[in-house]
Amino acid sequence: MPDLNVSTTTNRDQAILLACRVFAAFLLFWVVEGVTELPRDLFSVIHYFREYSQAGMSPFHALSSSYLLGLYMMYLLSNILRIALWLLAAGWFYRCGPRIRSFFAAGTE
Repeated sequence: MPDLNVSTTTNRDQAILLACRVFAAFLLFWVVEGVTELPRDLFSVIHYFREYSQAGMSPFHALSSSYLLGLYMMYLLSNILRIALWLLAAGWFYRCGPRIRSFFAAGTE
């Protein structure tokens, strides 16, 4: 038999906290996916840096003159940025602050 002394706001707050934690775990899976792509991106950038350094180019000149090196560098940097943003968002949702609580509980008032 359900306890009638338990308020519904406690259950709602617990549900919001659970939803935030589940979403934080979902974001952490995206972080893991991004981390698994880092070796591929690093390998591509290092490959083209070596190729142009053997040709006698400085790294800055190689980066400005090689389309593929610039492209793979952009992939690498965007992947690192994406990982950092997913980590920040996961931490934000894991803490489940008052702004997130009010967002999820907006339709219940």
